[in-house]
Amino acid sequence: MKHLILFLLLAVFAFSCDFDDYPDPVSGNQKWVIAGYQEGGVSNPSYISIRDSAYVYSLSSDGTFRKSIGKQVISGTYEERFEDGLRKFIFQYESANAQLIHSCSNDQEQYFLNSKGQLTGTWDACDGAKLYFDKQ
Repeated sequence: MKHLILFLLLAVFAFSCDFDDYPDPVSGNQKWVIAGYQEGGVSNPSYISIRDSAYVYSLSSDGTFRKSIGKQVISGTYEERFEDGLRKFIFQYESANAQLIHSCSNDQEQYFLNSKGQLTGTWDACDGAKLYFDKQ
């Protein structure tokens, strides 16, 4: 009988724990600044760190965002999803600007949170670089 009670207590304790590695999105504004990249179209690319960058994604809690690269700015809406075991960010642009959109598509970018908590995007299908952003 003691073993049954002990088993039930352990079962209740185990199922009450939160094993969610990807908690629900935090409401509020977010700022992601580029931290580094890996070149595309290269076998075994090395990670190249970037410091003092003006490449920033600013996300608002209302689902809009601004992407700034230096003095150039583009904006649109974004959506957070949990797919294939990853938290994904889908950025939909209001206008197509090939210089500012890093994707095989003209009006959309897809990023995900990697195991280090970095916002990560790639467009390998068209030999683009893999970009890494840190949350500020």
